[in-house]
Amino acid sequence: MNGSDGFYVPLRLTPSADGIFLRSLNGADELSIEAANTKTLVALLDSLIQGGSPDNKIHAAQIVTADRDRLLAMLYMSLYGSIVESTINCMFCLQKFDLDFSLDELLRHYQLLSIEVPENGLYTLEPGISFRLPTGEDEMLISAALRDEQEKLLLERCLVEGNPGSDNEKVQLKMAEMAPVLSMEMEAVCPECNHSQPVHFDIQSYFLTKLMQERPLLIKEIHLLALQYHWSYQEIMQLPRKLRKQFAAMIQSEN
Repeated sequence: MNGSDGFYVPLRLTPSADGIFLRSLNGADELSIEAANTKTLVALLDSLIQGGSPDNKIHAAQIVTADRDRLLAMLYMSLYGSIVESTINCMFCLQKFDLDFSLDELLRHYQLLSIEVPENGLYTLEPGISFRLPTGEDEMLISAALRDEQEKLLLERCLVEGNPGSDNEKVQLKMAEMAPVLSMEMEAVCPECNHSQPVHFDIQSYFLTKLMQERPLLIKEIHLLALQYHWSYQEIMQLPRKLRKQFAAMIQSEN
């Protein structure tokens, strides 16, 4: 999966695209992230796609959401490994505790069904009811709506034939079966008071937030490389992330 120049990601559910090749993340990509929303993610992925291969024939906004979540999981694991780490504030005893789990295991639990993807991306649930799977473009178009309304609006956009009032629930269940997204409620048990509480996890928010939290470290690495090698800011920002970190670690160990 990994490589110094990026890696290939299969797309199981996106029509007319078997997969894409992504270039490596660099400092310019990391510094461009200002929010943990779909618009920011799509802009980041478009940059990685455009620089990945001339054979890439798709834009990030066209990728089916379930495929994009797995793309993000692969990107996360290429940078950090499989373990997802977070700190939770217990809502009962107010103590902090760690919650860790394996992204590999999560992907195995939420496997995509092996289905043949129609060229036009339309699926027939039953006579008179057809739908397509949501994409980043759909998410961005409904992003201005209230959070409670977004799910309803998303389903209405994806229901190609049918009655939104009576068919949305059936379509939603079928979508969840065919193309589960990596956004879910998890149960976390506080080791101090043994109370259980729900914790929301979604790969998009977690991944983008993690990169934003690393910005002070990115600035330090830029400073170290500029000071040691006298490279320009642009040269340092275009270095693949892993290579930049290796250079910075060498400088720190020598000092």
